[in-house]
Amino acid sequence: MKYDLIIVGGGPAGLMAAKTAAEDGLKVLLIERKKDITRITRACSEIFFINKLTASDKSEQGEAHINGYVEPVSLEVRGDRVRLNFDGPGFSVDYDGPVKPYYDWIQVSPSGYQVHRYNPREKKIWGFYYNKEVLLTGLLSAAQKAGVEIWSETIGLRAENTRDGVTVHLRGRQGEQSLQASKAIAADGIQSKIVESLGLNQARPPVGKPLKISHYIIEGLEDLPDNNSWISFTIPSVAPFGTIPIGLWAGDTYQLEAGSMSATPPHEYVEKFMRLPLVAPWFRHARVVEKIACTNVMRQPIRKPLAGNVVIIGDAGAPDSTWIQGAMACGYQAAKATAKELDGKRGYSEYTRWWQQAFAFNRQDHFKTFNLAYSLSMVCNSEDIDYIYSLFQDKIGIPPCLVNKNMHLIKEGRPELYEKLTKGL
Repeated sequence: MKYDLIIVGGGPAGLMAAKTAAEDGLKVLLIERKKDITRITRACSEIFFINKLTASDKSEQGEAHINGYVEPVSLEVRGDRVRLNFDGPGFSVDYDGPVKPYYDWIQVSPSGYQVHRYNPREKKIWGFYYNKEVLLTGLLSAAQKAGVEIWSETIGLRAENTRDGVTVHLRGRQGEQSLQASKAIAADGIQSKIVESLGLNQARPPVGKPLKISHYIIEGLEDLPDNNSWISFTIPSVAPFGTIPIGLWAGDTYQLEAGSMSATPPHEYVEKFMRLPLVAPWFRHARVVEKIACTNVMRQPIRKPLAGNVVIIGDAGAPDSTWIQGAMACGYQAAKATAKELDGKRGYSEYTRWWQQAFAFNRQDHFKTFNLAYSLSMVCNSEDIDYIYSLFQDKIGIPPCLVNKNMHLIKEGRPELYEKLTKGL
């Protein structure tokens, strides 16, 4: 049997592509390695960003739309349903799970000094917690309703372009087999086997060391400073590879995570953090509900997300993450482009242009921006961080950006720290 389209990967990008393509009349097969397609098995913050401010050397407050998916999105609450609007591609998705707004992003030093990324008095929403499993369940149901054929517990091993289409080699419950299709979509994540099989990783070697992440879901936290904030701690003596964030989760639970690029497993950083006197009272009656882990290998983005009859979407072509909204937009745009190609039109060139413009990681200065966001924890010790945060206590901004624009203050107060920052940043 020959399909119009085979999609490898049943995450938000793959499910959105399958739903959209089937609704447009294509004969679609979606394969996914997991038995339960909607089950989340890797660390994810589950934030639907509306206006995320990111570290920038141009402003103390950072800039919006210079990280992740840059096209505008919005969220509407309609009774017991939520509608996610994607203004760039021009589509909407209904979601019937919980949402919780984020108003502030509190950045905390080892001794408890605080800097706010957003003005807490303005109560402007910069993002929402959403339940990813509920969202995926809705997309899966819509794909099935549209007629998508779905094979779970099936791994896409490789793809080969042929004269009249593509052959996808896979391994499932019935062993290995090969299927033919006119077109294929690689939506199998950041360590995509399809991308590797097409040779697209040869021009994008890993950037830096693999990042291992431990993600805890915790209930029973008490006395947090703000119940609608993302709270990130910069404590190099505990976690030397970035920040330790605490964020919203389903019901009365919260998320907590740490990353490691050394031999030390990241869960040790999480456990050590929970014992710190600064936060230990929050955890005195807490219980770990679930632990999730993943390893990310960052690469350069795939600039042209296309190999013959195979389109690359979502995290499969990204350095790290396209965010949930970027993944879904990829799925929609790739499905529309595929339908055009099958109709004799130039859909793939349109998709490529959109991909290059819709994601900040395709900009030449992306890794400079990315590194700036985590620079202080890489350069400073915990005492340095406390001093820097004390200078900007209760200010509105992003600490490395505040440092970048106020180096004279540090030079006057701590000339030795000024020298360290000058060399390190």
